[in-house]
Amino acid sequence: MLFLIGGTVDITAHEVLDDGGLKELHRSSGGYYGGTCVNDEILSFFKRLFGSDVLMTIKNEHQDDYLDFLNTIELKKCTVGISTSHKYIKFKLPGSLIKAYETQIGCTLGEDLKNTTFSKDVSIKLDKISITEDLFKKFFETSIENVIKKIGDVLDTPDLADVNIILLVGGYAESPLIVEALKTAFPQKKIVKPINPSLSVLNGALIYGFEPDIIVSRVCRYTYGIAKQGVWKVGDPESKKLPEKTKKGLHWCDDRFDKHVEIGQVIKVGECQDPREYFVVEDQDKALLDFYASSKKNPRFVDDPDCICIGYFVLDLSEKSTRENISVRICFGGTELEVEAMEETTGRVFKSFCNFLP
Repeated sequence: MLFLIGGTVDITAHEVLDDGGLKELHRSSGGYYGGTCVNDEILSFFKRLFGSDVLMTIKNEHQDDYLDFLNTIELKKCTVGISTSHKYIKFKLPGSLIKAYETQIGCTLGEDLKNTTFSKDVSIKLDKISITEDLFKKFFETSIENVIKKIGDVLDTPDLADVNIILLVGGYAESPLIVEALKTAFPQKKIVKPINPSLSVLNGALIYGFEPDIIVSRVCRYTYGIAKQGVWKVGDPESKKLPEKTKKGLHWCDDRFDKHVEIGQVIKVGECQDPREYFVVEDQDKALLDFYASSKKNPRFVDDPDCICIGYFVLDLSEKSTRENISVRICFGGTELEVEAMEETTGRVFKSFCNFLP
């Protein structure tokens, strides 16, 4: 089963197990080409029609009207169907917008519209605007094209050959255009849309809150690791070379990404990875562990552009009497990542939690 979610499009694939649990088959992926993309295309059109300054005036000085205007766009977006007849999408413009336009531009909307490239597709009478359905559909083209391409890329994954259902949830699923476009693009798949797709995400979150064990495994969306010092090698940035040397006379290298879990790796919820050892020097009172996530499979340094810090914690080592190693392991909950560090000689355990889905 393939899930398609909402405004910014989040696509993930799951297998429904016999006991009702969900096994993730493909890591969550998506991008800016869902309902939010369509909204921005519509707003871009209105900026060209009215002018950016006019819309900015409404946004800054008449926020209630601006929010009502955005809600109207959202509602109208879900009414456009696949009909080829020359229909109009009609809705009311805020009075403050009309007044701001006439004040800043110096003429009425209806008069100025005749001199624009939209004169054949847009008409304004008093506070009502009518846009042809053909023009309104063009606002969906970029979104639909990208959604279909992304789903196609996911379905082309060898492990997903048996996926036969595409489930649409979220506000964008209310649009007949995206539903029909997917049916046309994937005729061999069953397209399923709940009765109220806008509430499906909320309902799912509530169910998951009461039954977190329903998801039995996930596919890592990122590579996770810990910052550490390693041995500096030829080709490493000079800025990473530390003056301190190892017993063999090699320079230490700072900020290396020590990988614990790899992007695309299947992990069971509640499962802990094998522990890794880190050393501390004599007379060191505290140790800082920084946890990082990266969109790359094998990041080299924690300050690479694709890396982000998702958490850290400080270990109090004041009670130790000798130099010793620290054992660190990462465990995965439903939406949280737990990092557990243990002093090997004392057995003291330190824990910290990070967001598993940064």
